[in-house]
Amino acid sequence: MEVGHSFQYESAVVIEKVSSRPPIFVLRNILSKDNCNTIIKSASNFEPGRTLLSKEASPYRKACYVAWLPNDEDSVQRSVANKCHTILMPHRIFNAERGVESLQVVRYDQQGEYVLHHDSNKRLLTVLYYLNGIGETWFPLADSHNGPDPRNREEALQYCMGKVPLQSGVLVSCEGRGVQVQQGDAVAFFNFFADMTADWRSIHAGMPASSTKWIANHWYHYVPFGFADQI
Repeated sequence: MEVGHSFQYESAVVIEKVSSRPPIFVLRNILSKDNCNTIIKSASNFEPGRTLLSKEASPYRKACYVAWLPNDEDSVQRSVANKCHTILMPHRIFNAERGVESLQVVRYDQQGEYVLHHDSNKRLLTVLYYLNGIGETWFPLADSHNGPDPRNREEALQYCMGKVPLQSGVLVSCEGRGVQVQQGDAVAFFNFFADMTADWRSIHAGMPASSTKWIANHWYHYVPFGFADQI
C-alpha cells in the first residue's frame, strides 16, 4: 500500500497510509462520537502522566493526566481494539489479554504536551484515538530523514534538531493543517521492525494543546503467534 492511498473497511471506516518509514496510517471514523463520549465518561481515577518504570511524574509530559480502562468483553474499547487489530495486523490472532494493553485515556490541559519520545517497552503498534477533536501528533523523521536510520534515542533526537512541523516529517492534526483528522479518527504507527528491533523513525511528539485535549491509546505487543505482514 503506497503513501496517499486509502481503502474502506466496513461501511464508514477509511484507512489512509500517510508514511512508509515508519508505517503510519490514519483510521478515519474508527470511533463514533458516542463511542468517544462513552470512553471519556468511563475514565476515572486520573493521575499525572508517569514514566513506565517510575512512580514519578514524567519529565516529558506537561499538564497531562492518565487513566486506564480494561478491555472488558462487550466494551467500546474491546470492540475497537479488535477492529484495529483486524485492519492493521490481519494475519495475527487477536489476544485481548496478552496482545494489547488496557486503553490509556489521557487528558491534557491547555498547552499540555508530550515532547519527543518513542513508544518503547516492546509496544509493537500504537493506535492513538482523538476523542474530542483537539490535538496534533508530529513525527519529525517520518519519510523525511535521508540519512541512516537512527540506532537509539540519542541519535533520533539529534536527527530531529532543527526540524519543525509542516516543514519536516508528518503532522497529524485536528487543527486544520498537515494530515487533517477529527473526533473519532485515529493515527496508528509501528514502533518496531519485524525482528522487534526499535524503529527510531517513529519518534513522535504530542504538540501543545490549543485547549483541553482528550486522546486514548491502545498498545499492541508481540505475542508468539507469528508476526503479521505489515500492510
